[in-house]
Amino acid sequence: MRYTAIVALILMTPLALLAASKSSRNVTFSETVTVNGTQVPPGDYRVEWKGTGASVEATILRAGKVVASSPATIVTGKTNVDGAFEARDGENNSHILDAIYWTNASLRFNQASTSTATGAQ
Repeated sequence: MRYTAIVALILMTPLALLAASKSSRNVTFSETVTVNGTQVPPGDYRVEWKGTGASVEATILRAGKVVASSPATIVTGKTNVDGAFEARDGENNSHILDAIYWTNASLRFNQASTSTATGAQ
């Protein structure tokens, strides 16, 4: 009985690691955007997220260092753009990041709302 439980645990470990794997894509911001209260200057970034659906933690990295992170929702499905982002006007002329769009998925950030502006690569 104990042997069977150990074998089952060993066989399930790769599945758990696969489910916990990170996904990532690149994005270029043409303007400063705000992510979860953090200003992210224009430039090239790597966006990583862990999980699927509505409970994703997204992290924005530059040169391997975390710049900002926020809860988000990953939505799979074809889009007409790749590397475009959507931001809305916030306080003090800030632009709050709402979403990043790639050809087969979009990442929607869970932040408070106001009016909308867009930026594309």
